[in-house]
Amino acid sequence: MKQLINKLILATGIIFLISSCHKVADLPYYNNGEAVALTASKTTIAVTAADSANNVVDFTWTSPKYATDTSTYKFVIEIDSANRNFSKKVTRTVSGSRSTSFTGKQLNTILADLGFAPNQQYGLDVRVTSSYANNNEQLKSNTVKIIITPYLVPITLVPSSTAPVVLQVSNASNTAISFNWNASPYGSGVIKYAIQFDTAGGTFANPQTRKVQTAYTTSFTVSDLNSMAIAAGVIGGSTKNLVFRVVSYSGDYVAPLAYSNNVPISVTTFTPVPSTLYIVGDATAGGWNNPVPVPSQQFSRINAVSYGIVINLTAGKSYLFLPLNGDWNHKYGGSSATGGALLADGAVPGSNTPAPAASGTYQIVVNFQTGTYTVTPFSVTIPSNLYIVGDATPGGWNNPVPVPSQQFTRIDAVSFGIVINLTAGASYLFLPLNGDWGHKYGGSSATGGTLLADGAVPGSNTPAPATSGLYKIIVNFQTGTYTVTPFTGFVPVPDNLYIVGDATAGGWANPVPVPSQQFARVNLTQYQINIHLTNPGSYLFLPLNGDWGHKFGGSSATGGTLLADGAVPGSNTPAPAAAGDYKIVVDFETNTYSVTHL
Repeated sequence: MKQLINKLILATGIIFLISSCHKVADLPYYNNGEAVALTASKTTIAVTAADSANNVVDFTWTSPKYATDTSTYKFVIEIDSANRNFSKKVTRTVSGSRSTSFTGKQLNTILADLGFAPNQQYGLDVRVTSSYANNNEQLKSNTVKIIITPYLVPITLVPSSTAPVVLQVSNASNTAISFNWNASPYGSGVIKYAIQFDTAGGTFANPQTRKVQTAYTTSFTVSDLNSMAIAAGVIGGSTKNLVFRVVSYSGDYVAPLAYSNNVPISVTTFTPVPSTLYIVGDATAGGWNNPVPVPSQQFSRINAVSYGIVINLTAGKSYLFLPLNGDWNHKYGGSSATGGALLADGAVPGSNTPAPAASGTYQIVVNFQTGTYTVTPFSVTIPSNLYIVGDATPGGWNNPVPVPSQQFTRIDAVSFGIVINLTAGASYLFLPLNGDWGHKYGGSSATGGTLLADGAVPGSNTPAPATSGLYKIIVNFQTGTYTVTPFTGFVPVPDNLYIVGDATAGGWANPVPVPSQQFARVNLTQYQINIHLTNPGSYLFLPLNGDWGHKFGGSSATGGTLLADGAVPGSNTPAPAAAGDYKIVVDFETNTYSVTHL
């Protein structure tokens, strides 16, 4: 029985295997295709910027006759420079269709990316590779040769105004003029721009240039345009036409691509106004010694654009104006003994500025806005010292007055200043000689005005301000004026200021080297120095050279609140992050300091 069951199971299995077998149909077979024939609508193409959006060439090709639906055909258009065997080809893929077109901009981008310079004729090789959608059965077409010239998009430079520009130092931070222009792409790379200008008639051989990276606009402040115009050869205080243009570059500023139209604009410059001014020469008491004696040979700042001094000049001699005491790098002067055009640096005559024909006391006024100087006889006597006396002062009417608390500081050759407490409802006078009533000065106004002398001073003397408090008084004998203004700054204002520290050349050695590390006094409350600072390093300001008793400084490398003595950080004032030349201005009226890279 068991054998019968086994035989039945075997028979059933054989029947199942036989019934499950069937013949598989043949797999589909695709015949080989054929290489397509490529043609171009034109083989010489002259493209302009106006054609950028228009189709400038059409390519068509025959069918490869693959044995599938034509919608699955794949075509790769290959473009390369002639005779390079498509080693650096640019491609475009088309599916199904047997044609494609290129706009002027598309071809121009291809040429630029292949490294072709604009406005030159080049040859291109074009072919088509056909295949099935899965890239099988790739076949190359014939090569079509095309002659084409890439173009540049013209740049149009548009100024905010073409009216004459008169630059004034009083508006130094204002915008003088702005420019805009359109993009001029060439290829797929980054295009950078620079605006340039030269004087009219120039060839842009050495233009003044501002690089603006990828921007299409820029503005010049009055100060920037003035400095660049002078660098271009425009004498300060004169008028000349400048010609502006924009230049495009591919990548870094090496090889220029396109130049814009030229824009001529008339520009009137001013001579840059220095922070201080001094007189040196054998026509002066100090001779050609540099640094010059101060304050006797330091000019007084009259306003934002001019300086003045009253000084004895010796006939037959000469002199120069220096913006930095102790430094010969820059100078000003002129060719006339009575005044005229103010010349700078190399334009100053080698014989310097001639003194007047007759020795005597003269008033010199230098105007950096007009670029002129004047030299005129001066008859007012300027005292060597000045003191304040009166019941408005702590010393009352006692004469002699207490010194130094009631002695003015001589700021420059013509002006004196003092910071003092004044009592409302009282009055005071200025005395040229302490302990002597023979001469006096004063005025009729509590806030300042015309400076009167001797019998012209009111019998009631000079009235004190309406409110008691600390005031700054400035007396200028050249302008014949005095000013009285409230003062909230540091008291007392030091008579000198020095810089010390390992950020400076002198290190922490005290006393510091002078004059290289001594500040120049700009006015009664402000000092300035141009100095090289290193990093790492720090520094302090000292009111007395060689003495550590008092110090000033701050916590910021770029400037800020001026701190004194124990309030100065133990780490001192930090030097800027980058070593270089800096201008430091310390103002004891605003209790601030600033550090500006030169």
